[in-house]
Amino acid sequence: MPVTIYDIAEKAGVSISTVSKALNDHYSISDETKREIRRIADEMEYRPNDRARNFARRKSGIVLFVTDLHRNVAFENPHMFEIMTGISQYLDEKNCSLLMKHVTAKDAPYAVSDMMAREQADAVIIHAAILSKPLCQMLMHARLPHLVIGKPDFPTTICWMDVNHELAGQKAASYLLDKGYRRMAFLMGSEEDDHISISRKNGMLQVFDEEELTFRTLCGESTYEAGSRQTGELLAEDTRPEVILCTNNYLAMGCLQRLRQEKLRVPEDIAVMTFDNYPFSMITEPQLTAVEADMYDMGVEAARFILRKIKKPELQTQSYCTVPRLIERSST
Repeated sequence: MPVTIYDIAEKAGVSISTVSKALNDHYSISDETKREIRRIADEMEYRPNDRARNFARRKSGIVLFVTDLHRNVAFENPHMFEIMTGISQYLDEKNCSLLMKHVTAKDAPYAVSDMMAREQADAVIIHAAILSKPLCQMLMHARLPHLVIGKPDFPTTICWMDVNHELAGQKAASYLLDKGYRRMAFLMGSEEDDHISISRKNGMLQVFDEEELTFRTLCGESTYEAGSRQTGELLAEDTRPEVILCTNNYLAMGCLQRLRQEKLRVPEDIAVMTFDNYPFSMITEPQLTAVEADMYDMGVEAARFILRKIKKPELQTQSYCTVPRLIERSST
């Protein structure tokens, strides 16, 4: 049979309460007693029953991660799984678990409210892909601790955490100007829906405005096909850019392929740079210079915050974490 705290208490000659407090590092137990009880516990190969411990605390030890897990989402948004990995591994170290739930943006207000009402978990982390004003309104009045991954694109008092995409745009623009490039084009997604690209563009504008320079922007879908088509449009203009900066790897792949078809060398004839290191920038020819954010670290920070919020529900955050870094490669 598994060793229990009753067995440890009997061998140590102390009360069950003393054993429990010592194993949970309670301030009322001396360090000497803690060391002795932990020594006995290790000697007897004691393993704590996390489920029983959570039951006693009226906690499940579970954090929900709610997002739209549609087919091919791992290819469309690899960052999300880096975030989830960071969250999961940090929670595992704290004897907690991450449970993923699929919810569409349309159903999110009702579905998340239902999860909270049924107390399926101690807290919920929500990916901004399913965020809406009705969901935010519900979260503002919810008792269950929450955190949104991604900055909302409208004013709200809910808790959120994000990468500073404007700073990423500033880093990219400063790097290219320092390399001597002046004629730049930026390939991005929709100006209405692609809020990450819009933030990156705003950061770039700040740097270019200081130098009294401008850059060409082409908007559309964030796809391989759009990258190829938009690059063709740029090459057909009277003055082609010296460098093309792409908001993601799919646009960059399309851009590279079109340049190859036009017999243009990278970076000798035209340079190419991208945001995000994954999934393709390391395996292209040439490899792509990229501005990357550590999404795994962001997941760790999200998990650290949500566990603190479980203990202290009044905690609030609306912050950026993880400083974007530039990875220079041969494409520039």
